[in-house]
Amino acid sequence: MKINCSIDGKALPVSKALISIFDNALFYADGLFETFLAVNDRAIFLEDHLERFENGARLININIPVSRKKLSRWITDSIALNPAPVKKVRVTLTAGDSRFWSGRKQKPRLLIIVTEHRLPNNPFRLNVSPFAVDERSPFRHVKTLSFVLEMSSRKLAYIDGFDDAILLNHKGNVAETSSANIFWVENNELFTPPLSAGCLEGMTRRHILALASDAGIRAGERNINLSNLLKSDEIFISSSIKLVLPVTHIFHDKIGYDFSTGKLTARIQRLLNELIFQSN
Repeated sequence: MKINCSIDGKALPVSKALISIFDNALFYADGLFETFLAVNDRAIFLEDHLERFENGARLININIPVSRKKLSRWITDSIALNPAPVKKVRVTLTAGDSRFWSGRKQKPRLLIIVTEHRLPNNPFRLNVSPFAVDERSPFRHVKTLSFVLEMSSRKLAYIDGFDDAILLNHKGNVAETSSANIFWVENNELFTPPLSAGCLEGMTRRHILALASDAGIRAGERNINLSNLLKSDEIFISSSIKLVLPVTHIFHDKIGYDFSTGKLTARIQRLLNELIFQSN
């Protein structure tokens, strides 16, 4: 697998890409990350991701140590060093060394990892996480390093032979999955949970809603509980490194529910692929 990385703009061998054990990212999950796709040497939806990155940094009170223009250049340079045609890019902002939050001024770090990536193409099978998300938390809308709820949900899904887990909020409504946004189709109309449900504003989610509008597909946001989701005509997930994948099975309360890959899912998948790959 082709992989390369940098710290604060300096390309390093993987074996030497090291940070301090005193970084607050390790002690308190104090930091942010963004993960996105690169096709050839072009980062997909880069400005959208950097906008969310900056919003998150303001929320958790970490100063990004370089301008957006310079960070974009670092990302572009890192992508160019990896010869794979499709790549996964992760940008991480750590709070820097603080030694148990002593109150000292910290020097944040920017880490960039570029990895050869193979887009998944098999439909997803989901179960339901036993952990609920707090739809009231502003931290649900940015990608902080405090990701234990998502990772614990995903681990349990993997152990039971599923690809991902649906996350419900404290009201019992569907928020997202542990690694993706979720969409469903009713009567040829497309829906996704609103941000107020506790889901991340995924960049792929944002562009799917715009593509649907441009294509004359009726689409919008709506709260839905799990029982009603299971009555949907079609269900699919979306993320920056999965794009669009149909959901063909959901397991809940010892019962399995099967779904077909429908025409609207296939159409959205095609529109998104055209946007991403035909512009390269």
